[in-house]
Amino acid sequence: MSNISVNRLEKLGEYLSEKYIPESLPGCSILVSQNNEEVYYFQTGMRDNEKNKPIERDTIFRIYSMTKPITSMAIMILMERGLIKISDEVEKYIPEWKNLSVYQSGDSNNKVTTPPKRKMIIHDLLTHRSGLTYDQYSRFANESENLSSDECIKILSDIPLMFSPGEHFNYSISTDILGFIIERISKQSLADFFSENILNPLEMKDTSFQILSSKIKRFSSCYIYDSSANRYILEDDSNNSKYSKIQKINWGGAGLTSTIDDYMKFCNLIQNNGSIKEKNIIGSNTLNYMIYNQLENGKDLFKIAKGKWSKSPFKGIGYSLAGSVVIDPIANMSTRSIGEFSWGGAAETLFWVDKKENISVVFMAQMLGFPKDQNLKDDLRTLVYQSII
Repeated sequence: MSNISVNRLEKLGEYLSEKYIPESLPGCSILVSQNNEEVYYFQTGMRDNEKNKPIERDTIFRIYSMTKPITSMAIMILMERGLIKISDEVEKYIPEWKNLSVYQSGDSNNKVTTPPKRKMIIHDLLTHRSGLTYDQYSRFANESENLSSDECIKILSDIPLMFSPGEHFNYSISTDILGFIIERISKQSLADFFSENILNPLEMKDTSFQILSSKIKRFSSCYIYDSSANRYILEDDSNNSKYSKIQKINWGGAGLTSTIDDYMKFCNLIQNNGSIKEKNIIGSNTLNYMIYNQLENGKDLFKIAKGKWSKSPFKGIGYSLAGSVVIDPIANMSTRSIGEFSWGGAAETLFWVDKKENISVVFMAQMLGFPKDQNLKDDLRTLVYQSII
């Protein structure tokens, strides 16, 4: 039985239309589920401004970092099969990384480094406490489309870590490395492993690393905020996107595209303790461990993270093996539930799973560099939770 007022939820669509669409975002859609049943869906605006194509229920979006929880689940599936332990040293699967170093000072021509205080383990990659970053590895980002995963690993072996594993939280390419490890263990491409073990069993038919030609017409264009002009402009045309081409690397940290209904199936799997429609994907104990705060002594990101993750919105927010988790709503100054599991993508996509209220939410848009990102996320949660009666 639902305790959500659909009448109160209607305020969500009205608010999005008035405050964000189309001045701040070209378009968006949101889906709210309770007890694995849809209670609200809303769409507004365009998936392609230039061609005047509206967002529709089956529009395909770049989900970027919402790929990460799927990769983390794939690691946990391998763990259940006895093929990996999260306490394993990373060099067991990536021997090229036996002699990693940690940056201390200097520039690219004269770096001072030291050995890490301890070896990097799989748990460090799952929790972004590996010492890897995004910024440090930008130098091969433009080349990566032409590189293999083994070539990327070799390049990374020569770049010092930002800190010794386990010392801090710093959002990074850690999950991409987990994707490479999955391929080495399974002897499959990440796309094939995902399809066989997660996507096909969940009937997530529109979730993939590559958009088939038959689906291009449903693919959204992506926009980017231009701060100099205070407006958004086209960043990736859906008709000429790299996602329509075969990718040499399947990026476990950011590579998938999906629809709002497909991703809700993944959320409902989490809501339903690892099983859905009598199909078991992952054990309930494993699933609950995966979404439990992993930061030691109950610390939050505000206390332990580097970069933007150490700012006030992350007070009371911990990190699991696959995304953020609410550990103290009072410190977070929000009406979110303890244990709410969540993450988002760079192009303004977002999901959360609240097992206390049995609510799952998926929000889709396509805007990089959105300056109102935190305001939007706060607004979405406030307007969903105000509907509970």
